[in-house]
Amino acid sequence: MNSYGLKWAALCAGALIAAGCATYPDTATTRQIGEKMVGAGFSSPPSLLKRLEQDRSQQICSKIAGEKLTQQEAAEVVKLARDSIQYPASGRLVGNWRIGDKLAHNGAGDRIQRGKLEKQKENGGLCQNCHALAPDEINVGNVGPSLTGYGAQRGNSEAIAKLTYERIYNAWAYMPCSNMPRLGANRHLTPEQITHLVAYLIDPQSPINKK
Repeated sequence: MNSYGLKWAALCAGALIAAGCATYPDTATTRQIGEKMVGAGFSSPPSLLKRLEQDRSQQICSKIAGEKLTQQEAAEVVKLARDSIQYPASGRLVGNWRIGDKLAHNGAGDRIQRGKLEKQKENGGLCQNCHALAPDEINVGNVGPSLTGYGAQRGNSEAIAKLTYERIYNAWAYMPCSNMPRLGANRHLTPEQITHLVAYLIDPQSPINKK
């Protein structure tokens, strides 16, 4: 191909690329198309498909191509998270560490099997999936920070109990868009269950705080 032909081919290619860019959906449309495709891939009852609908915080946190949160967006996520936090009717933030121990290792509940929500009296927290827990445990995760010695290092004051409760209920109140599940805000765990996890973390008698 001569130089004239090369120039003409380059011009044509540039025009095609420009045309493609001009017709490509914007971010919002791309998101809608993607969510529709994901929803169409499930055959669950409509009541369960509602779990695929993002709330405002999830919409903010679902960035594309590594886009960063703005300060305004982060502040909105934190506010929404703080507004979502509900405390137990009893007013007590520290429950029974033995119950918390079971919850921290129980991954049952809220699972869809054959198009139906599995029958489970109580959901588990499955904290061990992401965190190191008691010192002698080896089957633990490392996605999140180690919780071994949590109470031994921080104490078990009312302030620590409240901080721990809120971080479990909705961690986005402190770390917007983190990988930590919003266990209370999404109703996976009840406020009472979360008090038991708080006890598991800060009670001096809990295996978490034993050497």
